[in-house]
Amino acid sequence: MEEISKEEQIRGLMLLVFNKAKEESKKNTAYGLSQFLESIVSINERTLTRYYNSYVLNKSRRKRIPYEYNLDALSKYLGSNNFIAFCSGLNSKQDKISIIKANIELEKKLWKIKRIAIVSCLILLIIAVLFILKYYKKNCMIWVDDHYEKIRCSGLDNERKLDEVVLMEFIKVDVCKDSIFFIDGEPVIHYTRHNNKIDFFKSDGEHPIFEGVYTDPITPTIIDSRVKPCDTLKKN
Repeated sequence: MEEISKEEQIRGLMLLVFNKAKEESKKNTAYGLSQFLESIVSINERTLTRYYNSYVLNKSRRKRIPYEYNLDALSKYLGSNNFIAFCSGLNSKQDKISIIKANIELEKKLWKIKRIAIVSCLILLIIAVLFILKYYKKNCMIWVDDHYEKIRCSGLDNERKLDEVVLMEFIKVDVCKDSIFFIDGEPVIHYTRHNNKIDFFKSDGEHPIFEGVYTDPITPTIIDSRVKPCDTLKKN
């Protein structure tokens, strides 16, 4: 029979040790199994976790050979007097070791498939979120009665790209002779004239309906000629 290398002997030991710990503790992770074994074999959890990753999961190509004391302690956990005694009866345990190896490989393949599925779901979720942000976020605004409101861009007439300042400040107002038109000498009302119709707004900018028509700051002349007395508005 072909001689088993020391690395394979150690891996066989580790496979049997952690398989037994899994059956006894009902845990499945390297950390959980190592914590369970720590008090039984008097080897610290970090060292046991390294053994698990190196020999059970076979993650490391260059494995650090455990101290003989640790090999003996783990062998005793399996019922052997020491590591040498464990190795002498290793041939009779090869079938069980082969089954454990096969199960581990199957678990790794299943985890790989699961990880691919998770990553795929995350990618689809990100694409969906980006789609929603791009096509459903309210990035436009439209004029409603006397103010702008946010909407999702859809190509409607009079739809404009969202401007938060204009959204908040550009508001149509009704004015009369007693309205406040100036503060500290600066106009606070602006107006537009289009087709012999005059509209008043709280800030300057382009008319919300008529493209290319912009406001002008209010002037005493416009107040005298185009602003009605307040009692006239009340009657209307």
